[in-house]
Amino acid sequence: MRRSLFLAVLVVLGVGILGLAQTAVTPRPVAGVFLFDDTTGATAQKIGIIFSGPVSLKAGDIVVFGGGAATLIPFTDDFVYIVATVVPGGTLQISSSGIPAGTKVLAAYWIL
Repeated sequence: MRRSLFLAVLVVLGVGILGLAQTAVTPRPVAGVFLFDDTTGATAQKIGIIFSGPVSLKAGDIVVFGGGAATLIPFTDDFVYIVATVVPGGTLQISSSGIPAGTKVLAAYWIL
């Protein structure tokens, strides 16, 4: 019983810390790409993006300026999770080649 309670408290604390470590980001509008600037003042490790419709991105569609290589983890047709280190002031670029015309970013969050 004590162990279960301890694990439950750890999970609640972990979710709370993760929630505090999320920072909303709005992409800069540029023709042909989505640009997500890291203006958090900290190194971002991941980004979650919800689109207004289905997308078909590949890892090659993602470029990081000021950071490391990116790994794409699609969760659903309209939600992607990207693991990439982006330094403060850096930018994550997503090519719109796998994003149908008119598709918008509904929400995006850096995870620090």
